[in-house]
Amino acid sequence: MFNQLLNIVSSTHWQENSHPKNCTKQVLSWLLDEVSLTKKLEQRCEKFTVEVKQQLNTNTNESTLSQLFPAPEQVLVREVLLHCDGIANIFAQTEIPFQTLSNKQQKLANIGSESLGKFLFQNKTLQRGKIEVAEFVVGSELHELCGSLQQSCKHSLWARRSLFYIENKPLLVSEVFLPASGIYK
Repeated sequence: MFNQLLNIVSSTHWQENSHPKNCTKQVLSWLLDEVSLTKKLEQRCEKFTVEVKQQLNTNTNESTLSQLFPAPEQVLVREVLLHCDGIANIFAQTEIPFQTLSNKQQKLANIGSESLGKFLFQNKTLQRGKIEVAEFVVGSELHELCGSLQQSCKHSLWARRSLFYIENKPLLVSEVFLPASGIYK
């Protein structure tokens, strides 16, 4: 069943590696950290799991997508929650152009509840583009998501996104730090 993609692109302003006002040093240290977020979360909990919310094929004309890939490009979009000990810590949305899903990267379309981070960071050809950060003020769609997860949130949520390249083929990973992530303390 198709659910509407969560709009984490056009509902905010993404900024490159800057220190946005309202962002604490604690939060910024998580946003700009270039190590695998999966690995970092695994170290903080006993059981790390990935819950696939939806995965669908669409095209770059979809208004909720990044527009970083040429139109009209077909893309696979994957939305997941990363859980630590059964509690959602991160909402992640990945855009993978069909051109990226060739050869060895075809596996990306079928990883199910496996961690995308594990797949990416094990690849020797992995390159990461610049990290961009964004603030989602109270009342955003992401705050509605927090409510549906029984996570109260009366402050801004922060996110990061990066283009990754595997064998020079791009994909975009956007990660939103939910209240339970613990970075807002």
